[in-house]
Amino acid sequence: MKLLAIDDNHDNLLTLGALLKIFLPEASLITSQSAQDGIRRARMEGPDAILLDIQMPGMDGFEATRRLKSIPSTQHIPVILVTAHRSDSACRVKGLECGADAFLSKPIDEAELVAQIKAMVRIKRSEDALRRERDSLEALVARRTGELLLANRELKENLERLAQSEARYSRAVRGTSDGLWDWDLKSGDFYYSPRWKELLGFADDELFNEADTFFSRLHPDEVARVQDALDAHFSGRSSFDLELRLRTREEVYLKVRCRGQAEWNTEGEAVRLSGAITDITERQQMEEQLRQSQKMEAVGQLAGGVAHDFNNVLTVIAGYANILKMDLPDDSQHLELVEQIAVASERAAQLTRGLLAFSRKQAMAPQQTDVGEIVRRVEQFLVRVIGEDIQLKTELLPERLPVFVDLGQIEQVLINLAANARDAMPRGGTFTIATGLQEAGAGGAQAVIIVSDTGKGMDEETRNRIFEPFFTTKEVGKGTGLGMAIVYGIIQQHKGSIRVSSTPGYGTTFTIELPLLTVETSLGQDQVAPFEPPSGTETILVAEDDPSVRNLVEMVLTKHGYQVILADDGQEVVERFALHQNGIGLVLMDIIMPRKNGIDAFDEIRKVRPDAKVLFTSGYTADFIQSRGMQEGVELIMKPVQPSELLRRVREVLER
Repeated sequence: MKLLAIDDNHDNLLTLGALLKIFLPEASLITSQSAQDGIRRARMEGPDAILLDIQMPGMDGFEATRRLKSIPSTQHIPVILVTAHRSDSACRVKGLECGADAFLSKPIDEAELVAQIKAMVRIKRSEDALRRERDSLEALVARRTGELLLANRELKENLERLAQSEARYSRAVRGTSDGLWDWDLKSGDFYYSPRWKELLGFADDELFNEADTFFSRLHPDEVARVQDALDAHFSGRSSFDLELRLRTREEVYLKVRCRGQAEWNTEGEAVRLSGAITDITERQQMEEQLRQSQKMEAVGQLAGGVAHDFNNVLTVIAGYANILKMDLPDDSQHLELVEQIAVASERAAQLTRGLLAFSRKQAMAPQQTDVGEIVRRVEQFLVRVIGEDIQLKTELLPERLPVFVDLGQIEQVLINLAANARDAMPRGGTFTIATGLQEAGAGGAQAVIIVSDTGKGMDEETRNRIFEPFFTTKEVGKGTGLGMAIVYGIIQQHKGSIRVSSTPGYGTTFTIELPLLTVETSLGQDQVAPFEPPSGTETILVAEDDPSVRNLVEMVLTKHGYQVILADDGQEVVERFALHQNGIGLVLMDIIMPRKNGIDAFDEIRKVRPDAKVLFTSGYTADFIQSRGMQEGVELIMKPVQPSELLRRVREVLER
């Protein structure tokens, strides 16, 4: 055993060492002559017991005991206080209060010394063993508690994952458009999800979960085919995937796709079959929509090709008609004939714009105009759309309703609404277009176009879906389902709105609202005074691959004083510009030409002379032009173009 003796008297330490050698030879004695050093030695050596003198300078035995008992590494070491006062009870009480474990009185009795030391060491070792056992148990409990907490956490996480998985499955079952089913081939138990029953028009509790629910609702012609497919699937020869007809609550047959997958046991016997049914009505509708979309794309491609050639022809017709009109005296008998040619060419141009708007290949070209003027322009065309057995009525406000719109697109809106009204009045009726004005709040105002018919009207479901793409109430082959969607899209592009009101048997009314321009802006820009076509003396390089258009442009320009150099294609215009670059004031060329298009030709011209001016012309559709690299901000005039408009634009570009 190891003992620590703390006493400021060296002789007392020597006496104690001599006694221990005689009466307790197995003890090893460590000595210290001050309380501070004794505490340090106790922390370093960890003795089995400490003999501590009470009377010492600096720090007495009581304070040293208190400090030893407050230090974790020494608080369990027995402290035996050594006192010279054998019967001083106050001293003993104070020692016990400080944490002393036993007392020895001087002079030290050898038997009492040995007994006290042995008792304290025995008690300490027992306590140490108990503490080790307690620490071991605490560590074991802590470890087991940690393991249980970890297992509990893992269990909770597993339960949460299971709950989430079940919730996801439940949501998937409830939310999927498919009807799920499961068939235990051993027990014969069947399960149908609520959606399975809903597809057939039943609530969840209205159909039994049994095999007969499926087989009794199969179309009689499908029963044998289903049985053959099941036998083939159970034998592993093919998948189970069929298009079937199932009888609904309304006693009509719903066409569904029925898919299933079997499970086999170790003997290769099918024990379970699970799958789903899908209503393929929507898929068939999508396929029909795709076919209609492809038709529309074909119409668009055809419109683009027709527009280019037709616009060139119209440019020539309208151009020469206007030249004749300008040359004829006011009292000429031919003036009215020429006027009719010009009016007819303008109508043909409107027809081309309508075709392009219908195929969505006409870029927006907004201008300031009057709503009443739009109706008057399209009125004669609408008569042909609705037919002679339907009366067309217009009720237009006398005052102007100036708006900023694409004239062709708004005309197309009225044409589409007229076509719908015609179909709603197969036995004739009245088609009315009225204009109006209404306040829009915050001091604003809106121009209103009200289009109504006396046809068969619409129910609520049709009204709610009337503007959906591909939605149509017409028979297959008699409607694209795009007309009203195009109407809605055009009005939205113009920052307007459109509403529909209808009652079955009492006709339909569409109300279109368009932002109204201020009177000052409208009157200042909408009324253009007649002007004499501007003339000039500059040299203009004209590039046009159509000979008729090229000859017309040359005639118009030379007639008004310009010098003209002609080129047949894009490559030739580059070569001609290189020869006459310093004398050319403007390049007037088509965008789409053989050998080199106008965009590429102008890029090369700019390399020769960076400040060269150009005015492009084109009769192609907007998307076709943009695909050739046409950039915003480039001067462009679309065919067909009137000579006066051409001269005006040429003058504008030259003077910039």
